[in-house]
Order: sequence, then C-alpha cells, then structure tokens
Amino acid sequence: MLGQAWTDMPEASLLTDRTQRIIRTNAAFTTVTGFTTEDVMGRNCRLLQGPGTDPQAVAALRATLARGETYRGDILNYRKDGTPFWNALAVRPLRDGTGSITHFLSIQRDVTAQRTMQDRLRFLAMQDPLTGIANRTALDQHLWGRSARSGAEDKAAAVGIIDLDDFSAINESFGHEAGDVLLAEFAHRLRGRLSESDFVARLGGDEFVVIIENLDRGSAKDQLRPILRHLHQVVEGDFVLGPGANVRISMSMGLSLCPPDGNAPVAILRQADAALYRLKAHKTRPGQWWHLHEMTAAPAAEHQAPHSAAAPAEASGSDLLTVQTDSYRDRLFSGGLRMFFQPVVDLRSGTLRRLEALVRLALEDGTVLPPAAFLPSLAEADVDRLFRTGLDHALRQLSGWDSDGHRLSVSLNLAPSTLLKPECPQWVASALGRHNIAPDRLVVELLEEPIEDSAIQGQAFNDLLAIGVGIAMDDLGAGHSSLRRLTAAAFSTVKIDHRILTQLNSSPIPTMTFLATMIQMGRDMGWNVVAEGLEDAGITEAATIIGIPYGQGYYLARPMPAEDVLGWAADFRAPPLLGQIRTLLGALAFHWQFTRLGLPHPGPLRSCPLTGILDRTAVAGEAAEWHRQQHTPGLDHTKSATALLQRLTLLVTDPEVASTGTAQTWWTGQDQARPQSWDAADAGVGRDAR
Repeated sequence: MLGQAWTDMPEASLLTDRTQRIIRTNAAFTTVTGFTTEDVMGRNCRLLQGPGTDPQAVAALRATLARGETYRGDILNYRKDGTPFWNALAVRPLRDGTGSITHFLSIQRDVTAQRTMQDRLRFLAMQDPLTGIANRTALDQHLWGRSARSGAEDKAAAVGIIDLDDFSAINESFGHEAGDVLLAEFAHRLRGRLSESDFVARLGGDEFVVIIENLDRGSAKDQLRPILRHLHQVVEGDFVLGPGANVRISMSMGLSLCPPDGNAPVAILRQADAALYRLKAHKTRPGQWWHLHEMTAAPAAEHQAPHSAAAPAEASGSDLLTVQTDSYRDRLFSGGLRMFFQPVVDLRSGTLRRLEALVRLALEDGTVLPPAAFLPSLAEADVDRLFRTGLDHALRQLSGWDSDGHRLSVSLNLAPSTLLKPECPQWVASALGRHNIAPDRLVVELLEEPIEDSAIQGQAFNDLLAIGVGIAMDDLGAGHSSLRRLTAAAFSTVKIDHRILTQLNSSPIPTMTFLATMIQMGRDMGWNVVAEGLEDAGITEAATIIGIPYGQGYYLARPMPAEDVLGWAADFRAPPLLGQIRTLLGALAFHWQFTRLGLPHPGPLRSCPLTGILDRTAVAGEAAEWHRQQHTPGLDHTKSATALLQRLTLLVTDPEVASTGTAQTWWTGQDQARPQSWDAADAGVGRDAR
C-alpha cells in the first residue's frame, strides 16, 4: 500500500541514501524531468543541474543538508532533453531510531509557469488572439503615449479606422470560421503594407485601426496619398477561404490627423470614426474608399483606389457570394458523405498518436468540399445526424483496421448542440458496441462555442466520461475558450488552434510564451496538449523544441482517405533529435528558452544545436559572436543573449532578410517529396478541422 501511495504521489519525488545517491523515484518525477528510474538509479541529484544553475543556490542546498536541516527553495534544473525548468524543491532528511540520517526525501514542483505568467498576462491583455496584432487596450496605450510626447516631436501622424465592406456576407455564406480566416489574412496583409514605425490594431469584429507615423506637419495630406495607394493593395487580390471559395472584398477608411497639441486619443478616434461614417453614407462611386476628417474638397481621383479597374465594385453580399447550400445538404445525406483522416503525431517519438476523422462532401463530379462549404446549410437536427453518421463511419473503419492487425484510435468533432442532446451518450455507446471498439480508443472533440447552461454541460460530460471516451477541447484560442471552462470540465485533451501556431512567424516571442504556458498547464492538469496547424518546417520544429507533445498539420500529413492511412503510416519518418536545428524559427525557439530564464546555453559551443545553423546563415552577421558569448564562462551573457534574440526574431519575421539565409527544411529526405508551397485553396482544407 505504501508503495502504491508513493507511485501515485502527484508531486515529483525521489529518495536518496545518506550519500545522496538516488534509490527510488515516482511516476511524477519522470513526467516532470523525462528521466526514468533506470536513468537515475545510483546517481547523484547533481544530474539535474546545468550551466544556468546558480552555484550559490547549490551551496546553500548542500550546507542546509549538511546541518541535517530541511531545505526549501527554487533552483534551476534541466530535464533529460536539456530544457531548463524552475524547480520548487523541498529536501528533508529522514532519521532512524538513534537520530542518524539514513535517507533524504526530495519533493519537486515545476514552477516555470509562475515565473512566465506575467508575460502570458501581457500577451492576453495586449494582443488580439485571432489576428496576432494589437488589441484595443494596446491601441489606447499607444495613442496616450504618442499624445504625451507629441509636443516634443516634429513629425505628425494619421489615425485611420478601417471597416470591411459586406463582411457579414462572408459569415452568412461560408460560416464564421471562414470569416476568421479572412480577418487573420487581412490583418497579415495590412501589417505587411505598413512601415516598421507604423501601428496596427484590431478594434473588434471587422474594424481595424492603423496609425501612420513620420508625416511632415506641413505636408501630411500630400504624403498620405502614395501611402494609401500602397495600403489599398491589401484588398486587390483574392482571399482564399477554401476550395472554390475565392472572394474579393473592399474596405472603407476614415482618417484623422493627430494635431500638434497632443489631442486626447478618444477625440482622435472619434474624428476618424466620423470620417468613416461620412464616407460610407455618401459612398456612391466604386473605388472611393477613404476620407480625411475635415479635409477640403479634392478631385475625385485623389480619393480613388489605385488601379480602379481592379478595385471591387460596390455590390451586395448576395451579388458577391453564391453558395449552393440546398444542393450540398441533399448530396451530403444521399451518398456524398466521406470521412478523411488526419494523423496526430507524437512529436517526441515521431509515432502515430491518433487519427482525427474529418467530414467531407464528395460531389457527383468528384469534387471534394470541406465543411465550410456545406455546414452553414445544416439545421440543428442535420448536425446531429451528421455526427451519428460520421461516428458510425469512423468506428467502422477502426474495426476494419483491427481486422488487418492495426489497432488505431480516432477522434471526431462534436457540436455543443449535439452534446446537450439527452440521447447523445446513448448514440456514442451504441456505435461503440456495434463495431466492438473499446471506449478509450475514441475521443470526442468539443467545438469551441459558448454553452450557457453549465449544469447541463456538466451532466453531458459526466455521461460521456461514464462510457469511457476521452473529451478534447478543440481550437483553444479561437474565440470562446477560458481558463474557467478549461478547469471546470473534464477535458483529457486540449488542442491549440492553428491560428495561434501561425503567429509564430509574425509574433514569435508572445506566441512561444503562450505555448509554454499551455504546456505547463497540460503537465499540471493532466491534459494531452496537441498543436494544430503544423504546416511548415519552421513551425513544426519550434513546436517540438518548445516541448509540445503532440502535433497535427499539413507538414506532418494532410487529411487523407481511409485507404491511404496505412501506407502513410508505413512510409512516415520521424523528426530528428532535438540536437539538430534546421530552421530559423527552430533556432529562435531554442535560444528563447534560455533567454527568458536569464541563462547561458549549456554545453560546449561546438556541440550546441545553434552553431550549425548560424554558420549556414550568412545574414546573421555578429550573431555568431553573440552566440559564442552564451558559451563563454565568466562573461555577462545578458546583453548578447538579448541581441541574439532580437536578431533571430528579425530573421524569422522579415522574409527579405530570411530569404538569403538557410533553407527552411529539417526532415532530410522528406522535403524532396513535399511541395515547397501548396495551392492556397487546398491549404484551406488542412486548416479546417471540422
């Protein structure tokens, strides 16, 4: 009984003899550190220490134990894979009947998340989670800061509020998920058309704010015109929402010039909003898309979009978008339903963890459509029917693979409205019984929508858990998730939304902070954390280095018909060990781990994973010297660590700089068979997880 209690202790624990040689560990110790009992048996606890461990903290620990006292304190330790973590350590001596010390009991807790929570809170408070750009709070702070220093500056600025025309038609015709894809892409393009000194934020919905800096006070209006011509390129190309769903949008913008007297931000935004309102109220000519507050009358050409022939004409949503929703619905339930499967891979071992079953619609001409094309046409009863039919298809396929000697597991999306149906647990139990599938081989992924009645939700969760199936929160970060909901429901798996992972390329540091926090929460809460959207080599490598245990995305595997799954599994090659870094984003992730903890890099310079990639990246310049200082004992590495972090961030976020650097590949052999760039419409299927 005592042995079982030791094994089940939630804290990482180890027992040493009086010479501090390890003689026993528990399961939680392996979870936290990665070391098994066999790895550490007979070794000194010093194996957890590394180059960043404070020698004074180690000396205090030894002195306390030498006095026969209990030690309590935080100390920096290293996991088996070399990643550092802060350890809240308590070591207590154990004595025999004579008072002599016979053993030492060590209790350990990973408190890295507590030390990074401030960065996490700043990320949540200042960034829009959908687009990765600043939110209203960050905008207000930026405007107030600019207002405070405006009197001392010679330069002026213009504040513009942008509204997307006919955006509601996108949501109505393709669904809100497609609308989110458009908003994220619009924000990405918008940021790319602004200079480094400019500012962009999302107010909410389809409204954005841009602040154009460094305008001359006497000629600001004239300077704005070429800038705005460049800015309009944001909407001069198609937005790809999925196969066959290419749309054009137009935008309207109201502008206000920041006055030299430090006008309040509220007034500046009000003026820009008034200009936007006036423009939309009198917008009669295609191409007339911006208006400057209190601007004197000007020739129409000054307010025309560049290349007006290519500018989208004013059109209603019904003119702009056409969707065959009724025929899609009929086809779905008359032989058109297909189940595709996308692998979820264990990023630590490269093995297949699970398959996510995804519904598709096969038209009579052979075209295969993603859910965004047909889900909007389904009533609630149709959604229930789709879940039952899809579940039956997925479990039947599992049974078929069982017959071939391949025991696999599957997950399937579950709409909140279906979850709350009293019959839902029985639907699941009956399907499992019909196909003789053990409940623990099925995970239902709850789509991220708010459920008001928490009592009904709780009962629904309990009924499914009683069957024995797992429950996953899908698309964490897409809009409605909260820590309260995460901790209130019995989720076994949490899937991080693909849009969060995409932000690694544009806003890497805050995004890595968020991911590291979720990994730690996963360890503490017992969740399986899955990263969706691993769609290129850099994102996949960074996710692996940061420590995300499971991944899913186009770089690993596309959604595929059932007949292709076993062939993929046989040919799939696992990623290399973490000691091999092949991408700039992976290099940034590696260095960031140590910088955020204020630590040098462990081990000798020649064997550091960064050395090779910096040698191959000619544009890195003095980065190699900054890296050398991370491995030089006795040097203050802090400034060089920050400089290296900034340089790597620039290489990741600036495509022109990075294009002359190292190739973005890291799975040798696979890249020759993998397209360097996929068709944008096809990629929409991979990003859709429904």
